Amino acid sequence: MDEGLVSLERRDALACTRGDGQGFAHFAIRVGVRGQFASPAGCIRAVTIQLAQSERDRLRSSTGSTANSLCFFVLDPDRQPSISVMASPHSTPYAAMDSLETGGKLEPSYQHISNPCVLSWNNLSYAVATRKTADAPEGKKTILDNVSGRCAPGELTAIMGPSGSGKTTLVDLLADRISSGEVTGDIELNGEARVAKTFRAVTSYVAQEDSLLGSFTVLETMRMAAKLSLPNSVTSKQIEARVDDVVEAMGLATCRHTLVGDIFRKGLSGGQKRRLSIAIELLSNPSILILDEPTSGLDSSATHNVMKFIVKLCAEGKTIVCTIHQPSSLVYDMFTNVVVLSAGQTVYCGPRRLMIPHFASTGYDCPTYMNPAEYFISLVNTDFEDHADVPKLVQSYAQSEIRKELSNRIESDRKTLQHLPDIEQPSPSALRQFGVLMYRNTLNNIRNPGIYWIRLFMYFCLSFMVGTMYLSTNDD
Repeated sequence: MDEGLVSLERRDALACTRGDGQGFAHFAIRVGVRGQFASPAGCIRAVTIQLAQSERDRLRSSTGSTANSLCFFVLDPDRQPSISVMASPHSTPYAAMDSLETGGKLEPSYQHISNPCVLSWNNLSYAVATRKTADAPEGKKTILDNVSGRCAPGELTAIMGPSGSGKTTLVDLLADRISSGEVTGDIELNGEARVAKTFRAVTSYVAQEDSLLGSFTVLETMRMAAKLSLPNSVTSKQIEARVDDVVEAMGLATCRHTLVGDIFRKGLSGGQKRRLSIAIELLSNPSILILDEPTSGLDSSATHNVMKFIVKLCAEGKTIVCTIHQPSSLVYDMFTNVVVLSAGQTVYCGPRRLMIPHFASTGYDCPTYMNPAEYFISLVNTDFEDHADVPKLVQSYAQSEIRKELSNRIESDRKTLQHLPDIEQPSPSALRQFGVLMYRNTLNNIRNPGIYWIRLFMYFCLSFMVGTMYLSTNDD
């Protein structure tokens, strides 16, 4: 990796800022490699840069942040690092870097990410059985057709497309949640075929709909979720510490004693409920997080707030894949990679920063001051007459340098990445799960006395109906 200037874009600046999220879009550092970033080649590491005092003062005056260091991730030896989040260094400095602002040395420290995972899918297709029609003469409907992609630690990959394009099907396949239908192609973890047991141990999935009980507080919900997901070897004190850490990280500390709420009682806002659903899945500290429509049903402010915390999780080294329907321009700028689907085919899959130039090269230049996400989604929406020539766009992407680079990276992963060992996520005992579920159900019933009155009324009506059936019968 040569010396080079690494500039913070808006997406990186948001991830680097704590508090109100006001970024510093022009802060830059010069990276001078005096040692080797990753050994062996392709090894993924987190790099923390300790800021000089003058840089801390400048950062504090421009953003209000009190951070004392920056952390970025080295994904490949020939790839520029992506600056992401503040952290405190713990290990011994491994190399020295030049500071553009001060001319002095920034001493970085290297810290291995626990079970770093590169998730890739290559020529993935999915079809379901259907009745034979003119559109499906073989009695088979293709939902996904030869889609490929890759997401590395520290990256946020957004899957976009119009309704019915196959977004949810793709994330369900990646999350190993589909057992029926015909699946062809490869899904790989660190360059080798996915093993279900290992994959489930390092992956968490957040569904589109929140499955939360409104009668419990945030803290109660998190504690019970921790007891249902963490093994018996984890003590109560460790559970409390883990719950507090996750609640703090997801910005739920101020509402930890607030009821979740439902149609009968007030509680958390929509954005807070989404963050709580994500927080529950973070209790097991997964390396890969897959989210289906994490901003569904939220307004623009809540959407930005939720995505800001998701970007923060990326900065911790997690590999995050999410579907999103219609992101704002501010949310769009947070993505590392973008996948655009249309009728199950890949129209684009690559870095967000190269998306506009790629479409411009095919004759579809995004208008100035228009949200790129809205423009490209409307472009590939075949439900309306003014859509683009989608087969041409699919062919253009298949022959592009971006697609070739993706194939090269997937092939390189198979040769250079360290394969994951056999990992099995320990689970709590059946007795503990039974006890927690019994306690949760009993407490939920106590806090919802109306349920008993409804049941009493239902049983009374049922008894009355059965009794009247035999009211006029004889003893015979």
